[in-house]
Amino acid sequence: MDVTEASYFQQLQQLLPPGPAFDLELQPDVAQLLASLAPELARVDVNSEALLLELNPATATVLLPVWEGYLGLPDLCVVPGSQTLEERRAAVIAKLTATGAPQLSYYRKLGVQSGVPIQIEEFRPCRVGPASVGDFLYGDGWAWSWIASAPIEAYGTEAAATLDCRLQRDAPEYTEVVLGFGKDVVEGIALQVDQLFNAVHYVVPAAVSGIEDL
Repeated sequence: MDVTEASYFQQLQQLLPPGPAFDLELQPDVAQLLASLAPELARVDVNSEALLLELNPATATVLLPVWEGYLGLPDLCVVPGSQTLEERRAAVIAKLTATGAPQLSYYRKLGVQSGVPIQIEEFRPCRVGPASVGDFLYGDGWAWSWIASAPIEAYGTEAAATLDCRLQRDAPEYTEVVLGFGKDVVEGIALQVDQLFNAVHYVVPAAVSGIEDL
């Protein structure tokens, strides 16, 4: 509970020795001295309670730069001054709670934290047996490459640039990662083209042949 200036003024007055030398009505200078001390004591009291909030990065404000400095934040992938207070707090908490070696779930979480959800696609070199008709013939180098697919709406945004920077920074050195956009759109177009191809080459000829047989 905060102690007001008036409360501190009364407490200071009660600490004065008895006698006319410290009677506030007789000694206005003493009263003025106490009146000047009370606001500062009240301010310190308020800040002491606020300090409890600074111990938790989720509620820190004044000491948030200290948390960031300890954790090396903001990192090189963030435009200086572009983060809100809540985003800065979230970045501190994310780094404090990060555990384990980077895995696919870690990179997906990077996308969520950057505001750009991604799907990750890995590749494997083509081998006789596992390969099927229609599969791409990936070479040996593709085993170390992967694609992070983001929605096409994210293309050219600051969030996508931040995510790309973090993916390049955190990806294993022996791998190559590419941030792609609009995979779902391309797959939708490819599906429509495939359906059109089937209709033109199979459905329509069969229908025409059936009419001719009548």
